[in-house]
Amino acid sequence: MANLALGIDTGGTFTDGVIFDLDRSEIIAKTKVTTTRHNLTLAIDRCLDDLLSEAAQINFDWIKMVSLSTTLATNAIVEGQGAEVGLILIGFEPQQGLPTPHFACIDGGCTIKGKIKTALDLQAAERAVLELKDKVDAFAVSGYLSVRNPSQELQVQKLIRDLTGYPVVAAHQLTTELGLQERTVTAVLNARLMPLITDLMDSVKKSITARGIKAPLMVVRGDGSLISEKVAREKPIETILSGPAASIMGALTLTGVEDGIVVDVGGTTTDVAVLKGGRPSLNKEGARVGGWLTRVKAAEITTIGLGGDSLVQVSHNGELSIGPQRVFPLSWAASHYPYLVDELKEIREADYTLWHTQPAMALVFIKEPLHIKLTDSEKQIIALIRESPHTLHYISQKMRKEVDLLPWHRLVSVGSVHRASLTPTDILHVTGAFTLWNREAAELGVKMLSRRYRAEADVFVERVLEEIYFSLAALIADRLASEQGAPLSLLQEEGSRFLFRQMLGDKKRKDKATEFFIKVNTPLVAVGAPAAAYFPAVADKLDASLFLPESAEVANAVGTVSGKTVETVIMLIKPGDGGGFVVHGPGSREVFMTFEEAVAYAREEGRKEALERAAATTRAKVEVLIDQKDKYTQVGQGSAEDGAANRVFIESVLEISAIGRPWSDQI
Repeated sequence: MANLALGIDTGGTFTDGVIFDLDRSEIIAKTKVTTTRHNLTLAIDRCLDDLLSEAAQINFDWIKMVSLSTTLATNAIVEGQGAEVGLILIGFEPQQGLPTPHFACIDGGCTIKGKIKTALDLQAAERAVLELKDKVDAFAVSGYLSVRNPSQELQVQKLIRDLTGYPVVAAHQLTTELGLQERTVTAVLNARLMPLITDLMDSVKKSITARGIKAPLMVVRGDGSLISEKVAREKPIETILSGPAASIMGALTLTGVEDGIVVDVGGTTTDVAVLKGGRPSLNKEGARVGGWLTRVKAAEITTIGLGGDSLVQVSHNGELSIGPQRVFPLSWAASHYPYLVDELKEIREADYTLWHTQPAMALVFIKEPLHIKLTDSEKQIIALIRESPHTLHYISQKMRKEVDLLPWHRLVSVGSVHRASLTPTDILHVTGAFTLWNREAAELGVKMLSRRYRAEADVFVERVLEEIYFSLAALIADRLASEQGAPLSLLQEEGSRFLFRQMLGDKKRKDKATEFFIKVNTPLVAVGAPAAAYFPAVADKLDASLFLPESAEVANAVGTVSGKTVETVIMLIKPGDGGGFVVHGPGSREVFMTFEEAVAYAREEGRKEALERAAATTRAKVEVLIDQKDKYTQVGQGSAEDGAANRVFIESVLEISAIGRPWSDQI
């Protein structure tokens, strides 16, 4: 009897899937399908059907878990989507912007020691909730210093549930760290995501149940560990940066490299992370998404807008740029709509350089625009491409307008229309490194842009590849410099960027007065569909050892089933006001006369809480680890013998973690 897992990663461009043998660490089946961004369920269904067709011999009882990594939470925050959230602030008024306009401030709050400073005004809370009820879909509660005493947040949370029945989250349930603004933002964003994640979980559950799979559903956290479906529904904020975290864990599983730098080249972005001791480096402040700093512990990911679908363009004055805008590859568009090749051929060569607009561009209809009033010309563009995409040249001929005067830009910005144009994926079609779609369309795109670049087609292709190699190599070098303490991104500084160009340029010239070199001693692990095409050259520039794992194209999906469950509880011990010691836990504040009693309580209650949380994620056996850090300060001068007597206790932080595999032999 085998122990299998089914892993799915939904990226911005592709949805990857694997069936993975947990005992042998082997891939049984794998697939990569196009993500249906308007409806993720369609891509998940297609992914499941492909996997189960390839592994038709397996018994569904062997599948011990289904695991998912998703961009849904990250994208929703960036794009401002999700539920309308009502926020109740206890004991303070906001000093900075909040991710919701619906909030109310009521009396309450406690001291840094956890003592109630101001009585909670429950009547004001009730009035506020009833006033906000019809304007919102979910609630969040954030109290002043609630991490030191959560009692007031809990009272308001219960009141909201009793009055509305809406989803509601209290800030102390998501983080035990100080930082009033960040904690409040985290609570609001979590509430915003609850309905979206609930819909996704329901859809995935429906899909696997319909196929006779009874295994529990898991979700990848932003730090690479796994949480249960139940926890994901309650704390969807923890799934931000889930996809990049999955790629890190997949790279570790596929290569065994525990200390290295992982680079994942996707369709939209390239993500870089550092592995230390088999775990990703975590963001010390908390993950920042969509301009909001949260208190969510997630992998420290460095991202640039460079991927297989990045827009390659040449300006009217011959300057080359790649990304960060994302478009459909010409080769992909023409493989689905072959007539686009003829439309590209109809463009006059004189127009390659005459237009300010990129000549190798087509428009693809996505959805009807909402909440904006279209001009007659915009309506005409929508009508022309609603049934099938067309090049800008074709549209200009039909509308009898100059290409540079076509009003398509707003349609793209609101997501109603997407563009197809030349991309790095098309460049790989021209070189023969990638042959999945229509090469002729890619070659036509290269022909047009090479004329604008004033170079032969082969020289232009080489120049595009060289720019991609440089961008990837510089990103890696910059991230490693940051790991060694560089205060700023070196790529943002003109002088250091010049040095990067010298060190990572395409040719070493002996006639230069000075030559610059770089050597990266950290192993480089590259994953993603185009990794094999790019990274031998990148590793050569960096003088780095390179690991290109087999099945690198589905590393993200492998990562979804590779993580462990890690539930961590923080217990804080501080001196009491009038003597003794105060223990601050996730949902309590207790006072003890002696330090030993306080520590014993913190260890035991923290252990119980960690095990209880782990039980919600796995039925397998877990290991509990306790890390205690005591902090003292020295008072006055003293000898070595009396040094301990001169120490003053500041605090003790106990980190209690329950760690285990996410699956059990029992279904």
